[in-house]
Amino acid sequence: MTSPSGPASSNGEVSGPASSDGEVKTLPFAVGFVVAFGTGYVCGEFFGFPWWQRLITVVVVVMALEGANQAVGRARARRKALREPGSEADQRSSCS
Repeated sequence: MTSPSGPASSNGEVSGPASSDGEVKTLPFAVGFVVAFGTGYVCGEFFGFPWWQRLITVVVVVMALEGANQAVGRARARRKALREPGSEADQRSSCS
């Protein structure tokens, strides 16, 4: 299924620009993967990392980018939910 702004993944996230139906933007996984492999290549060519250190570098960079992406996406979704009156997040924050 595609929306006017880009393809939607199976979990409902949009990997393109913000859609008109209010879904939160996220960084596509492919971008993080390319950045991670680029980092691994640079570390191998310029710093002389062996193959296993390159592999560890790629895994760490992918995990860091995905973690940052999820944190930003959740913060945006929470901020958006707090703006909507009567939302579930609004009710939870008022109980605390």
